[in-house]
Amino acid sequence: MESILIYFLTGIFCLAILGKLTGKTKATFDKAGYSYYFMYGLAAVELMLTVGLFSQYALYSIIGLLIIMSGAVFTLFRQKAKPQHYILSIIAISLLLTLYWL
Repeated sequence: MESILIYFLTGIFCLAILGKLTGKTKATFDKAGYSYYFMYGLAAVELMLTVGLFSQYALYSIIGLLIIMSGAVFTLFRQKAKPQHYILSIIAISLLLTLYWL
């Protein structure tokens, strides 16, 4: 059960990383007032933390990814985004919390 959650989370974060590295999220970061350096730096941190899910430091990776996803929800809230934009963030947070408690 635990490994299924880890692979599902890896898929979610890989898609998020690819979106940042290919520039598909530039408009979102512009609208939020964040720089491109922050976007690429965030992609690098997400990559390291996602890889960390498969190591002995998985708990620290889960906590780091929870912090990142909390920031994403805060940014969406600050932008007054539509409810459907929150779905993937809330799913990721739910899965991370489930993994944390396992």
